[in-house]
Amino acid sequence: MSGPRYTVEPKVQATLANHAEDHLPPAYRPRLLHLSADLVPGADLFITSRTVDGLAGPAEPNVKPHTHDVSQTYIFLSDDGSLEVEIEIEGERTTARAPCTTFIPAGKLHSLRILRGTGTVVSVVRAGEYA
Repeated sequence: MSGPRYTVEPKVQATLANHAEDHLPPAYRPRLLHLSADLVPGADLFITSRTVDGLAGPAEPNVKPHTHDVSQTYIFLSDDGSLEVEIEIEGERTTARAPCTTFIPAGKLHSLRILRGTGTVVSVVRAGEYA
């Protein structure tokens, strides 16, 4: 008898609500789903990541303004410190350079745009599914 599977490999998450995948430049790698209630029954986090390699300049915004009923955290990682992102929360825009973290309280209207560089954006939503 085996127990629940708690360790899983990431899967490509081709579509996600509030995210447009059309017209992304080749620097964008596929979004990966690392954890959800679908992958691990009972999981109460929804974790994705997306890596960009050598993004020379901003693409069209692909994360549309939206809200969640729970909080969300973005973690920005870059080995060479070149990843630059724009985060908008409740109409206030901030430009940040990796490594850094952004916390978005539940119910806050927010969006994200990768501006340039090489690195990975990790998103942690405090729910087992993306809602």
